[in-house]
Amino acid sequence: MRTLKRLGLAAGAWVLVVAAFGPAHADGLSKFNEQIKAKLPPDTLKYKSAKALGDNGFELDDVIFTPPPDATGGAKAEPVKIKSITVDELDFDSVGKQAPPNFLKMRIEGVDIGDKPAEGVDLKAMTGLDKLSADFQFDYRIDPAKKTLTVNRVEINLNGLARLEMSMVLDNISLDDAAQPDKAMNETTLRTASLVYDDRSLLAKALPAGAKAMQGSDPGVLIAMAKGVLDGMRAGQGEPTQKAFDAIESYMEDYKAPKG
Repeated sequence: MRTLKRLGLAAGAWVLVVAAFGPAHADGLSKFNEQIKAKLPPDTLKYKSAKALGDNGFELDDVIFTPPPDATGGAKAEPVKIKSITVDELDFDSVGKQAPPNFLKMRIEGVDIGDKPAEGVDLKAMTGLDKLSADFQFDYRIDPAKKTLTVNRVEINLNGLARLEMSMVLDNISLDDAAQPDKAMNETTLRTASLVYDDRSLLAKALPAGAKAMQGSDPGVLIAMAKGVLDGMRAGQGEPTQKAFDAIESYMEDYKAPKG
């Protein structure tokens, strides 16, 4: 009996040793470091602190992202400061197989945008602002068996200027179709879609700036040009689409103080 007890105690002790010193369970941050960060060019991504969010999520705070040369055509890229990157869940199984992830839910908050974020874009001339802070959200899931893509949320928030939010459900699609856009356009069907645009001051700033860039033209000229384009698109459209065009035209006409 004593021998059995000793064997039992020994087995229990061995289990504790294996649990304490055996292979560690890979959490979301460990997977990110191994499968994503380790494959980035040196000095591409730096951050002050990080933590795991379960098995498939992580959070990075006080981030500095410097686009690699191959993403900027060889031109030197300026570092981008980001307050935080939060990934609630990511399909690391697919990432590990060098395949597009079947699901992703993430938030990027506090992205600093300078006065010239891209070639030919002058933020100060367009909005009167020297810099801008932006937030992004992306949440999608694809069912490979049913070939259904559910985009729960895509959101771009230009703080103080405007917010754009979109959701949709697409049928007969797979992530492999991303490399075959013609096939996707011919075979994919849109089941539902929702688009919300919240203007806080963007149009009131952008229209006069755009008119000024056109050799001192009046904002009314730009509105007339845009309405002309919309009128050409109205032909053969149903009542719901016609109402949408009416709303867009009213929005442009009320650019100084958009209503609704």
